[in-house]
Amino acid sequence: MIRNERGAALLLVLWATVLLAALLVGVAAASRSQSEAALYGSERVRAGLAPEAGLAHAVAGLRVPGLRGQWVPDGRSYVFDFDGARVTVRVVDASGLLDLNASPPELLRGLFEAAGADRSRADGLANTIVDWRGGTPQAMAAIGTASAAAGQPHGPFRNIDQLARLPGMDAVLYARVEPALTVFSGRNFPDASYSGALALAALRGVGLQQAQAQVAARRQRAAQRGAGNGQAFGAVANGPLVAGYGGVVERVFSTATMPDGTRAGLDVTVRLALTGTQARPYKVLDWRADSVATP
Repeated sequence: MIRNERGAALLLVLWATVLLAALLVGVAAASRSQSEAALYGSERVRAGLAPEAGLAHAVAGLRVPGLRGQWVPDGRSYVFDFDGARVTVRVVDASGLLDLNASPPELLRGLFEAAGADRSRADGLANTIVDWRGGTPQAMAAIGTASAAAGQPHGPFRNIDQLARLPGMDAVLYARVEPALTVFSGRNFPDASYSGALALAALRGVGLQQAQAQVAARRQRAAQRGAGNGQAFGAVANGPLVAGYGGVVERVFSTATMPDGTRAGLDVTVRLALTGTQARPYKVLDWRADSVATP
């Protein structure tokens, strides 16, 4: 009888030990999960702050008094480290982008062709944009009666995102052309001093590879005050592309690469205040989070 009681007690002790061990494993797992979640949250915060640091650097660089050290807004890269992240910033003056509300249809067609669309599709998209921004009956018919009845916006484009909803547009083509567009320049034609390869190919009617080579060469050259339409002030025609120092509306592409390879980005269009004024240094015109697009 005593042996049976001792055996039962031993079994209870063993079961209690197993249960305690299971509880300890569960507590350890939960603690590890919480630690990982906290670490992930911390990394997310860092990933969000690093691109904003890039924006701050860009604004400061664009507002440097004088030309020495001033950033050039033609899409060239500026790289720095921030809290363990590698931040790459590119700035494009709005005058170097195609304005959805002002570009003629032949220029828009050239942009879509440079991005890989065939002639028929490029023509259709260019005509749809022209109809849409004018709020014509053809544009309203193109988007369909249901969309029109639901109050689908028409007339001048208020932001680039509206392009993604037009008939004939898809996600792949939109992702290619979106970095080359704006609604803030008001120009009929982009300025080759600041354009990226797609916009330059459309503007000059050259192949994309040739445009890419011209843009890459321009970004290696020093900028010159007074440069415009791709030429230095007073230079001979058809010379090499030269960048200037831009205007007051700039599109900033800021991308941060974290130590674990995670990438986060911002795509922000700003209007700069005049240097030396007491006003805020810039005003945000368009803010796109989670964007790693490049011009």
